Amino acid sequence: MTIETHILYFSEAEALREFSGFTVEVSHQARPNQTPSNVTMYMIVAQRGGIGRREVIAEFPLEMHAEIFRDMCEGFVRSERLTK
Repeated sequence: MTIETHILYFSEAEALREFSGFTVEVSHQARPNQTPSNVTMYMIVAQRGGIGRREVIAEFPLEMHAEIFRDMCEGFVRSERLTK
């Protein structure tokens, strides 16, 4: 059995300021030569400001972790906007 990890596609929290509209989306991924060979991951997708492109910013093996992270991102971005 393979342990799926949490993946963050940014290096510091300040990078989240560029994003809005955080959502959790399901991704079914193939893992050849592993058991199980198909894995369900939960992606955090957000829209990058200025260019309007939706990007995956994180992936989690558990939906609850993805939802908590999405809520944390929304709270961080909201608090950053209030302090400016």
